[in-house]
Amino acid sequence: MRWRTMHLVLGALGLLLFVLTGQYMQHVANVPELADTARLQYRSLHLYLLGACAANVFVGFYMSPAAVLGKLRGLASVALILSQLMLAVSFFTEAPAGAMDRPIASFGLYFLFGAAAILVVAEVWNRFRAG
Repeated sequence: MRWRTMHLVLGALGLLLFVLTGQYMQHVANVPELADTARLQYRSLHLYLLGACAANVFVGFYMSPAAVLGKLRGLASVALILSQLMLAVSFFTEAPAGAMDRPIASFGLYFLFGAAAILVVAEVWNRFRAG
């Protein structure tokens, strides 16, 4: 599977998961009735998941279908995909636990930031080399 297709498919599935996690929070976990800390856990992870999924859709949409990724852009793609997967896992494992320490979510956010930073560096590098 090509990177572009992978980003689009995972991003679209993630957006569907975002809608489903919203329903889960409302009807199964009863998040509106939880204490402030627990409610914050669910809602923040819910929004982090949206950000990672949207980033995958954006990257997939703007990536050329025939694009050959350099090593930096390939690394950014892997980081972006891992970010979405880690944030989805965190929603279902760390939010119900209610702990303020969420290592899976933290690494998911680090990967999301890292992907963006790598893409910026790759673009600056390409423009610098082009003259």
